[in-house]
Amino acid sequence: MAKFRLLLLPFSLLFGIVVYIRNFLFDMEVLPAYTPPLPVICIGNLAMGGTGKTPHTEYLIRMLQNRYPLATLSRGYGRSTKGFAYVTPDTPASVSGDEPLQFCRKFRSNVVVAVDEKRKRGIIHLLADHREVQLILLDDAFQHRSVKAGLNILLSDYASPYYKDWILPAGNLREQKGGEKRAHILIITKCPEHLPQPEREQILAKVHVPEVFFSHIRYAPPRRLEDDAETLFPANLTGILMLSGIANNKPFREYLGTKTGQLQTLEFPDHHAYSVADLHKIREAYEAMSEKYNIIVTSEKDAMRLRQPELYAIIQKLPVYYVPIHIEFNENDTFRFQKLISSYVSEHKKRS
Repeated sequence: MAKFRLLLLPFSLLFGIVVYIRNFLFDMEVLPAYTPPLPVICIGNLAMGGTGKTPHTEYLIRMLQNRYPLATLSRGYGRSTKGFAYVTPDTPASVSGDEPLQFCRKFRSNVVVAVDEKRKRGIIHLLADHREVQLILLDDAFQHRSVKAGLNILLSDYASPYYKDWILPAGNLREQKGGEKRAHILIITKCPEHLPQPEREQILAKVHVPEVFFSHIRYAPPRRLEDDAETLFPANLTGILMLSGIANNKPFREYLGTKTGQLQTLEFPDHHAYSVADLHKIREAYEAMSEKYNIIVTSEKDAMRLRQPELYAIIQKLPVYYVPIHIEFNENDTFRFQKLISSYVSEHKKRS
């Protein structure tokens, strides 16, 4: 695979030139960028998926939802529709995308959730309909330069940091590593819970962002797909069929491996639109497992896509669980991060 990617370097060079020119035109203000009249926090990355944008966005929602009327705006990746739309708890994932639906179902009336592939249009529409909104979170919008967010949060996977990667298609970067300079905050995600100080310092020496934080994943208790009830894995559990359609399932796979010695996996592409045939394949794989007390476990994002009636009907009698994830900051980063976010929002509101 590495040798094959080397062959793609000429195409990466061409792609990189196009991206560089585009960014240069925005930097020089030849291409206009819309500055919204309220605090806007952008959560994004340089790489293609798998850095943990969804749980970090949820962290910000939990932190801010009781202090400000809040909205999230996403592209709605993987949806079958285009244009602006609001998301409700009953919206099919195929219409909204899995991540916006997850925000809506989890936080309900505490946040307005909308999707639009054109972020400027989406913000203008949001503000026209919801004058009460005082803060917008832009999910996965670091490359959407037509909107100038007041605070850019850049995420990078600890195991695959952007400063060791190449631009597409030889690597996984959407733009050059120098794009980090637009970020106000960098979070190194999916770190070991206790990252040695020398390793932190090594990472800090390789990045060029004013504020750097380190976070890790915390798995919440599993929930039953049938009713969202929080529960525990069965005490007599003998095997797990892991079902995943997420960009980087390695941490999830390692976590489930601690729950059973018999772990089988069915892996699909990120944001995979499950079909009826896929669900029959999943059921057949489960029924073929030899152990007696087995369950199916999936991610929370996958659960959003499995809820569509024609899909859920195929597996509704099977023991299907999903595992929500939260993020926590390492060491003393929590207080510093929350203070930085709060200061940005309050200072912006004072100026407006």
